[in-house]
Amino acid sequence: MEAYKEYFPTKSYRIAEMRLSSLLRVERDRLDGIAAALGREYAINADNLREQLPHILQFTKSYHEAYDQYLKAVLVQQPRPIQCRPACGNCCHHYPMSVEPFELISMYSELRKRDDLLTLMEACQLRSDKFESLFDARKESGLSEDEAEDGALHDYFSWWRSCPFSNGAGDCTIYPLRTVSCRMYFSETDPKYCTPDMLQTEKNDSYIVYMPDVVEDAVYGISEHYSALDLPESFFGGLFALNGYGGVL
Repeated sequence: MEAYKEYFPTKSYRIAEMRLSSLLRVERDRLDGIAAALGREYAINADNLREQLPHILQFTKSYHEAYDQYLKAVLVQQPRPIQCRPACGNCCHHYPMSVEPFELISMYSELRKRDDLLTLMEACQLRSDKFESLFDARKESGLSEDEAEDGALHDYFSWWRSCPFSNGAGDCTIYPLRTVSCRMYFSETDPKYCTPDMLQTEKNDSYIVYMPDVVEDAVYGISEHYSALDLPESFFGGLFALNGYGGVL
């Protein structure tokens, strides 16, 4: 935490960090209170998901807004300008992981209004199944779980199948709803180098903007309250799993 403060000493960074921390603290306290009143560990489940939905939607919107302000405070201090731009879309061939359950719920609640929901869910299942097959293949080669996951993520990127929410031009069709895992990825080099054959070379300089540990811990504490839903942490797998709760959303 101290390292972050030393590296990002600006007032805008401190304000953005405090805003994000405060928002998460309030939500964690709220969910802790619900859990205490219910007399069990997790507050959000299939029985109360619809009741909690309005608050989940508002909290997720506020969380994304606060994270975007945090991003601005971090990126303004980077030595080289960000090269990401409309229709580059190469990063949309990755397999997004570490997606929070409240983000998945918020996104799915909007997607289920679309006429092409079934097509989208089939596309999510296809990508989830593909990653799992790549992951299993890596594990069978004798790698540890972490090594197998890293290898499978690279294998998936090399598969070069774009996100089902990316249009033919390379733009995100659900940009305002995108998860933090999608928001945190940036490149200081031309998008043409954000490809499988260039990703791990010196020509590519892409990175992820992580949050301070104290903020990450707060997010984890909030997401723990959704464990009863048993949602995968992956973007595509999580959305497909939520389809099973469509009747209560």
